[in-house]
Amino acid sequence: MHIKFGWALDRAPWRSQNSVDSTGTTTSPAGTTVVTGPLGFLGVLQTRLGTTRPTVNRPVRIAQYRSLMAEADHPWYRRSFATDPWNTAHHLLRLRDDAIEAGWQATTDPDDYAEHPRLDALAAVERLVRLGPDHDRNATLVPGRADDLREVLTLIRHHGPNWPLGINTIELQDRQTDLPNTWQTILQALAAAGVTITEASPHSGVPELTVVRGPDEWSTAEGAARWLSNAPDRDKLCIIAGGSTTVLDHELARRGTPTLGIARRSAISPSGQVLPVFLSAILPPTDIRRVAEFLSLSFGAPNSEASAKTLVPRSVSTPLLNALTTEPGISGDPDSAWVRALRDLHNQAGTEPVTRAKTAETAHNIDRLIRLSPPVIDNDFIDLATLQPALDWLAGRLRALAHYPGDAMQAINNTSDFISEATSHLNSFREALAQLHAEQLRVRELFDIADVCAPATPHTTAEAVAAKWTVVSEPSEVPDDCETILWWSSHRSDGEETEIWDPEEAVALLRSGAQISSAAERERLRQAAALRGLRHATTLICFWPERIRGEGTSLHPVLSRLAEEIAAVYPDRFASKGVDAVLGDTSIARSVPTLLETGTWRLCGFSTTLDEVAPETTTPPSTISRSLDADFTHLLPEKLSFTQIEQLLSDPLGWTLERAIGVTRGFSSEVPTGNRMIGTFVHAIVEDLVSRGVATKGALPTTQVIAEAFDRFVPRFASEMLLSGQKARLGTIRSTVLASLTSLFTALQNRGITLTGAEAAFTHAWELTIGGSPRTVELGGMRDLEGTFDDGRPAIIDLKWSNSGKRYRTMIDDGEAVQLSVYSRTTESGGDGNPLTAYFLLKQGRFVCTDSALDPDFTGGADGSDDRGSDPAGDPAGLWPRIEAGVEHALTKIATGDFESLSADVYADFGITPEEKNTDLNKEIKAIKDAATEEGRLFIDKPQRFSAFNIIYGIAGDHS
Repeated sequence: MHIKFGWALDRAPWRSQNSVDSTGTTTSPAGTTVVTGPLGFLGVLQTRLGTTRPTVNRPVRIAQYRSLMAEADHPWYRRSFATDPWNTAHHLLRLRDDAIEAGWQATTDPDDYAEHPRLDALAAVERLVRLGPDHDRNATLVPGRADDLREVLTLIRHHGPNWPLGINTIELQDRQTDLPNTWQTILQALAAAGVTITEASPHSGVPELTVVRGPDEWSTAEGAARWLSNAPDRDKLCIIAGGSTTVLDHELARRGTPTLGIARRSAISPSGQVLPVFLSAILPPTDIRRVAEFLSLSFGAPNSEASAKTLVPRSVSTPLLNALTTEPGISGDPDSAWVRALRDLHNQAGTEPVTRAKTAETAHNIDRLIRLSPPVIDNDFIDLATLQPALDWLAGRLRALAHYPGDAMQAINNTSDFISEATSHLNSFREALAQLHAEQLRVRELFDIADVCAPATPHTTAEAVAAKWTVVSEPSEVPDDCETILWWSSHRSDGEETEIWDPEEAVALLRSGAQISSAAERERLRQAAALRGLRHATTLICFWPERIRGEGTSLHPVLSRLAEEIAAVYPDRFASKGVDAVLGDTSIARSVPTLLETGTWRLCGFSTTLDEVAPETTTPPSTISRSLDADFTHLLPEKLSFTQIEQLLSDPLGWTLERAIGVTRGFSSEVPTGNRMIGTFVHAIVEDLVSRGVATKGALPTTQVIAEAFDRFVPRFASEMLLSGQKARLGTIRSTVLASLTSLFTALQNRGITLTGAEAAFTHAWELTIGGSPRTVELGGMRDLEGTFDDGRPAIIDLKWSNSGKRYRTMIDDGEAVQLSVYSRTTESGGDGNPLTAYFLLKQGRFVCTDSALDPDFTGGADGSDDRGSDPAGDPAGLWPRIEAGVEHALTKIATGDFESLSADVYADFGITPEEKNTDLNKEIKAIKDAATEEGRLFIDKPQRFSAFNIIYGIAGDHS
């Protein structure tokens, strides 16, 4: 065997060359030629020496070293270990392995490192180390690469001359004296064992260098793809992928050229997120947003006709997500949406015993993991025994997905890989936990372990297409027979060497047999290997994006070394021999725009004619409303609610898209939060107080009763306020709600209103005339609070949780309180006058209505003490004729193909986005409103920025 050994060649492809005669026998004395770096060479030596072992799981070694550190309990790391044991163990294990690889032999004398606390701590732990496989009960640490290296060196020294290594020659690509001391020692031992060690002759020439600079990846990739798609000799071409080729692949694919498929480097593969999402969902206190992420988790290959696979079957996740959308909390209350969803799934199981029973069982298991028997956490420490059932469930679910029957699953290779990676992640995580020999663990450390165990290889859908060229990741990996190099994204990487040891520690380690290589020595070795790889070619074209994802970049440092050599070889070519002068010379530096001159694109001997294409421009719409010549009566509604009425009176086109056609936002399972969540929560409290009778028949609920209802409903309707860091917010909302509801019930009692119901449903047959023809529409909805005066006059209260009450005051004063008008119209009259309708602002604790006794800010009505007086001015009941006329007008236009969005039309006409403010625009919308009023109709000026269709309308700034 002949080995070509280079310090930076581990990722280079292994190449074998055998010389055979006509009979098929090997005639070359060297036999197979292997190209490799230190990691691969170590594997060859282990194979030859018979010391190979299974791949070491690094998290297992960290867990074992953590246990050893806990036993050693050295004072140097004691505080750090108590606070963050996993990461402390991770760091010290790295130091330990680096020292061992450098040749360190720990001594038994505790006083040897008294002046160096860090080395003293390492030595204390090392005295407890017993190397061996994880199935060896006496072993305390699985050997790592450093231990393997030490073992190989020992065996070569003792048995090398008498052992058939099968290695004839080793050709060093680096100077032997530049290698780390341990590797120099190994090579010396191999030489003593009869292996011939030689150094490869350095390449004397330098390539013709061109550096193409682009402002960003896209413009730079266009130039690189244009050159690659027309490269004359691809057999002798090598491409160095200095970064992700996603953008470059896009440009190559446009030209029908093979793609490279190098993914963007990522610390954790997307498959490594399955376990953290699962843990976040099941660990108490329950975070329903994490539960929703867990229930929604899906994976599959994009651009595939097969549907994506889900961790939780959709038959289970859909009803549970709908429950969380209805009530943002998980509670054992029999009336809660979560329990009702579970009950429905259980009741449906009887109709199809096989599939639905399995669905019900899965839902029950999820409920058990999250609500009934979640892992036990006490004072931020998790009981690992109580975590095991959850991990068992996840393992079983991943196994089921891995063996999913049917062609669809097998057709998605990326999905299969994803599941395999997620399964490996879980197995590694459980293996690491088993090595801790601990009953409890900090929750944060649990997630740290999950992160370390995650697959590091980026999971990507990028694909490389077979091509004649060679693709490598580093300049040092360029093959010998290469003539042209294209270096894509030739910027400085983040992998520069850093110092690990203090100079004093390095001296102390040297006394213990370890010769530490400095960061400068390691960096010099790397750059020498990179420079040697670049010298293989006669032409080097570097494409350098100056900014990547918004961040500035700098050229790779090896190009500075190359520039020095170019200046030395061609002393008369450059005005100055400085690196910046050479790299900035016009014979080397090119910018992307200068490649195109008078219609011809030129670069490094290739030229092509390009046609200038006028830039594509998008014309913003001047109007949004549309008219179609057809009969659209099939779009007319059979049922209407007050929210639909408001939409018809403000944006009939939006109503058509959303209600008639069904165009809705994609966040159908979005869990409520903020004001929406709190409003639902307080509504539920009020409904409970009324339904239990503590706020009806003149009864006034006490603050304690309200507080008990609040505390009881928090897990069901507002569970996010039980999470860590939410205590102050919960307390503020609690005090606000208690004061507000006390004010609500007290004010109603003082006004002589007796509550009779809450969340009461109603329906009303509404006779409309649409296009001259009568049509009956069912008008329905829910009333938050119903009550009566002593004379039987109805009172309807709508509860609102809003940051500002100004909007509701304006709606009443300007005659736009559609909701209150609907309530007034659909309530059976009693007593004198129209029903009292009012908003109650829960956050502010006050009424907004036309009754001055309830709302002192209203001054346009009669004396509030005169219940039987004339209806006050601005009473929403008087708004009904205009509402009816407006709805009939809007539906008539929709039926005849005239779809209006008058407010959006104004924005389009003025050419401004809905977020902008403009006085002339406000005047124009007011004119529309006044025109509708003159015709006896109601037009509602609803803020356009809240519309869900601004992008579709083309007024949100995106006119594509």
